[in-house]
Amino acid sequence: MSSADAAQIRPAALDDRARDLLAAVQRADGIAPLSEGVLEAAAQGRATTLGAFAHDALVGFAAAADQGERGAAELAIAPDHRGAGTGGRLADALRAQLGDAEADTWFWSHGDFPAAARLAAERGYARSRELLQLSTPPLAGLALPAVQVPDGVEIRTFRPGDEEGWLRVNNAAFDWHPEQGHQDLAAFTAHTAAPGFEPAGVFFAVRDGAIIGFHETKLTPGEQGAAPLGEVYVVGVDPAVHARGVGRALTLAGMHHMRARGARAVELYVESDNAAARRLYDSLGFDHTVVHVSYEPPRGTAGRGPASATSATAAAPGGTPAAGAAGGAPAASANTTGGQ
Repeated sequence: MSSADAAQIRPAALDDRARDLLAAVQRADGIAPLSEGVLEAAAQGRATTLGAFAHDALVGFAAAADQGERGAAELAIAPDHRGAGTGGRLADALRAQLGDAEADTWFWSHGDFPAAARLAAERGYARSRELLQLSTPPLAGLALPAVQVPDGVEIRTFRPGDEEGWLRVNNAAFDWHPEQGHQDLAAFTAHTAAPGFEPAGVFFAVRDGAIIGFHETKLTPGEQGAAPLGEVYVVGVDPAVHARGVGRALTLAGMHHMRARGARAVELYVESDNAAARRLYDSLGFDHTVVHVSYEPPRGTAGRGPASATSATAAAPGGTPAAGAAGGAPAASANTTGGQ
């Protein structure tokens, strides 16, 4: 391809053209190329966004945004403009635009596309994290076990004033997690005050008056009148608590709630190396469907310092360079049961 034919890289907004491009990529690849969290940041003007233009037609889109302690970067290339180096050029332009922040920004590949792996390897990025997207078969035919609550534990839904206990358990359970951990009370207070917050969809395990675990559920409306999709949005159990069965009870309580609300199925995200959580989800009928891969930036570049913390609803897995996109996985996709 001559330089005259090469796509031109320049700033681009998340407008109708960008959304049409992302929809075309999703139809071709079977998975959304940009994550919910990065899209939200781009829509609110909190992301670095670039486009690749061929004769004024948008053929590529890239975005990077803060997500907790790390940044997340993702990009998408139109199906009929792949294989010409546009994905690599767009990724390089985004890295240059990030400057020092590149050292703290991970690229994600939603769907684990080989083209993304090649692009990352060529630039010194290392495969660092795998997030599994699991889903149940249709809930109408799934025999959900009854909720069995451990002795001395109560399962109840959110009440005003639960924020501090919720925060404490979240930060203890996710102290290792780059997006979900290290939250503050202001973030949780803002989350519970947001218009879309559903108190009846947040479940707590309480013992001796103290919160020891939680499960926040999520329902996404189906398209064109279809039944909603449920999600085990975040499950966390205090690692200092020794009460087996808490994580299972919380998960099942939320799943029964989502089925009662008409969910057609339930999905979740879990780290590939979280053996305890994966055993639990296997036992509840979840199947492995999609792998989201995070690529760590090359070492030796200066970082930007700590990023500001995001709220518990901050989204991130989330595409793949040249074959979809690359981005960050929802903080809310984090799950830990700690063997509970």
